[in-house]
Amino acid sequence: MKLKFRLPVLLLILSIVFSTFAYAGGDIKYRVVDIPRQLLKDAKAVVRNDSIQVKIVSDAKLVLKRTYAITILNKNGASNANFMQPYARNMKVSAIKAQMYDEDGAEIKKKGGFDILDYALISDGTTFADHRIKAVLPEHLEYPYTIEYSYEISFTDVIQYPGWQPFEDFEVAVERSKYTLMVSKQAKCRYYVKNISMPVQLNTGDFDIYTWEINNLPAYADENFSPALADISPLVLIAPSKVNVEGYEGNFETWAGFGQWINQLNKDRNNLSDEAKARINKMTAGIPDDRAKIKLLYEYMQNKTRYVSIQVGIGGFQPFDAETVDRLSYGDCKALSNYMKSLLEAAGISSRYTLVLAGDKNPTIHSDFSSNQFNHAVLCVPLKKDTVWLECTSQRNPFNYMGTFTADRKVLVIDENGGKLIKTPALTAESDLESRKVNVTFDPSGDGTADVRTIYRGAAYDNYARILGSDQADRKKLLTRRIHVPNFELDNFSMQENKAELPSVTEQLNLSITGYCTRVGEKLMLSLNMMNKLNESAFQTTTRENPISIKWPVYEIDTVVYNLPQGYTLEKIPAKISLESDFGQYTAEVTKSGNALQYIRSFSVYKGEYPAERYDDIVTFFDKIVLTDENKVMLTKVM
Repeated sequence: MKLKFRLPVLLLILSIVFSTFAYAGGDIKYRVVDIPRQLLKDAKAVVRNDSIQVKIVSDAKLVLKRTYAITILNKNGASNANFMQPYARNMKVSAIKAQMYDEDGAEIKKKGGFDILDYALISDGTTFADHRIKAVLPEHLEYPYTIEYSYEISFTDVIQYPGWQPFEDFEVAVERSKYTLMVSKQAKCRYYVKNISMPVQLNTGDFDIYTWEINNLPAYADENFSPALADISPLVLIAPSKVNVEGYEGNFETWAGFGQWINQLNKDRNNLSDEAKARINKMTAGIPDDRAKIKLLYEYMQNKTRYVSIQVGIGGFQPFDAETVDRLSYGDCKALSNYMKSLLEAAGISSRYTLVLAGDKNPTIHSDFSSNQFNHAVLCVPLKKDTVWLECTSQRNPFNYMGTFTADRKVLVIDENGGKLIKTPALTAESDLESRKVNVTFDPSGDGTADVRTIYRGAAYDNYARILGSDQADRKKLLTRRIHVPNFELDNFSMQENKAELPSVTEQLNLSITGYCTRVGEKLMLSLNMMNKLNESAFQTTTRENPISIKWPVYEIDTVVYNLPQGYTLEKIPAKISLESDFGQYTAEVTKSGNALQYIRSFSVYKGEYPAERYDDIVTFFDKIVLTDENKVMLTKVM
């Protein structure tokens, strides 16, 4: 009997056959069509497989093996395809392989050899480092595609063990991620888990084995005012109980023990020369107040030194000694903090070397898990009535000011007894102020001039730093971008920094404005809020997935005086508006005196953490402010 097939059916059969052979030969991997649909929602990439095995051979030696495959769905995920692995003399990277697959799972190309870049971790000419980085940059522009990496890392002199954070970015889903920890009977380590269950544990003859795994978890949305990803996604931290690095032994099971280990690294590094000590004694002679001495020496240190990142030696943990910094006039955060500590010691003032996890987003320190969770060093100076905090890396930071980079977080303060967690000062609504006074004069055509005086404090002051560090031409460009008045010219400007303990910048602007008032027949329509409208809510989506995290308070007060055109008066004074909520408050009020209107707007946002269920409430609050900021009044001709 003969079988007859029509051409379309035959092609379909051949397609299935070839596909089957391809699978059998292992040529097809990571087809995009195989990704569960729920993982594609709001995702720029999907981690297809992430398998990490960490084998702790001893307290000072471990080996990591990893295979990692990620599908890049669109251009927004392009950077997630890059491979970036730092290494140093105690951390060797080997066996790097990379393979790329198209949408249908067919292999496109392999990368290796000359495709693996190798360069200094920081190569701006201002850094000393034994840290380098190996990198693979796919630079593939046809989406979607998948890239798979595999590599090994051998660690010696270990201070912190590799942990597990399966979600490394917002808008990246995870199809499968598995972390296996193998601990030798000769070693001892500890683990900390957050947002995930305890591990599956297996005891063998030579190793204790712990395994964590997740499957088919959607991406976390990149929403405004979201907490740090590590605070809401699964997280596993692994730390040694004991360390012995280049002869420096320590017990990390308590913060006191961790601080004692830091004390060992810093021992005898306060070695200022006799000449330097004499210089300090001469500078501070006759100054009876310790606070005044601290301020004098802090500003001396700022003027004498400059920041240079130095990542050599024991994981970059040990500072250059004070004599070297005094002689060379540079150092990193560790060296400059130790140098400042030595200067104060020469003046008879005790201070505390302090470790901090710095960053504007105020990242979390897991206080119940003593381990290396820090990236920066500052100095704490306890006095009888209060405490002075010194950021030693900045040549222009105000005395005793901890801005958004280091404020309001737990830090490890180290004294002769070891380490202790305390909190740095918080920015309050009063210290985080943006206060503005505007005087506006109009002619009957609606054109006019405006003199604007604004004081910025706290986070607003920190945000102004880029402008303060620019030359006059760039300052004008940056200021112009910040002004949201339609049809204006910036005629003149000035700015003055007040580097008090509660620092501020006073900005003075002179503007020429065209057509600010809109003519409606014989009347002029005036928009009340000239300089500081909330044009759109910070909360745009209709639903909310993540909790709401407002790290810094906001306090704005605007007073605008409008000198009305000759022959015009206010048609009607609007009622005062007051909005109150758990998230902040807002008022707007108009008064009239003679031929002038005064508009006063006050707006506060409270620092706080709120569940996603409160999202509709906060949206309502901000939407009301957006609407109110658009309020206008009508000016009529005097008959």
